[in-house]
Amino acid sequence: MPLESREYWKSLINMGLSKFLVLRTLKEGPTYGYIILKKVSEFTKGCCTPTYGAIYPILKELLDGEYVKAKTEIVEGRRRIIYELTEKGENAYSVAYAAWKEVVPFLNRIIEDN
Repeated sequence: MPLESREYWKSLINMGLSKFLVLRTLKEGPTYGYIILKKVSEFTKGCCTPTYGAIYPILKELLDGEYVKAKTEIVEGRRRIIYELTEKGENAYSVAYAAWKEVVPFLNRIIEDN
């Protein structure tokens, strides 16, 4: 995808924000993949919503790293995996939050100075 493509830049932003936004969503409490996507879309007003193809590898990576734990529930005959932040995940979110909080004012200045 060429650098002149808006989709290229949006995909880079999405990749950079996706893990943070998943952690942010799970900070509110345990939930499952579809609701995570829905809440991320609400947080960002649809601007930075990962796809289904991206969300589940992120959740697997968070699970493998023990940032989240998962349990399976059966709801109306369907299997649903509920994800919940662990203490390690809470700590990771706090670090990510601090990093983004530090960077965003600089990004805003760069954008405003353009």
